[in-house]
Amino acid sequence: MLRRRRGGSGEPDDERHDKPLRLFRQLVRSGQLPVYQPELCEHLDAAPARDVGRPTACEDHLPTDEPVVHLRVCLTCGHVACCDSSQPRHATKHAHKTGHPVIQSAEVGETWRWCYPHELLG
Repeated sequence: MLRRRRGGSGEPDDERHDKPLRLFRQLVRSGQLPVYQPELCEHLDAAPARDVGRPTACEDHLPTDEPVVHLRVCLTCGHVACCDSSQPRHATKHAHKTGHPVIQSAEVGETWRWCYPHELLG
């Protein structure tokens, strides 16, 4: 489910708590794409973008959790989890729990990656 209504901040709801998505969309809206700079982040350098398929569910979501907004894939182990726009924020929880540093968007048409330790798009 993709929530599109705008909150008080003027951002779409799915961008409000999701920093990498917000940064990616800001670049796209300005006609740019993320510029990968390997010298800035060894984690992004070690985890290149790849085909992550088209997962359809967060592996950690419970029936009582709020809806999944977007999915992310851990580039270390392949774990599929929901983004920070989804209330449980399972992708971030996975990264913090395991120390796996890089996720990739699993949304159609998006191949951006996010390094948690450096807070960088790749």
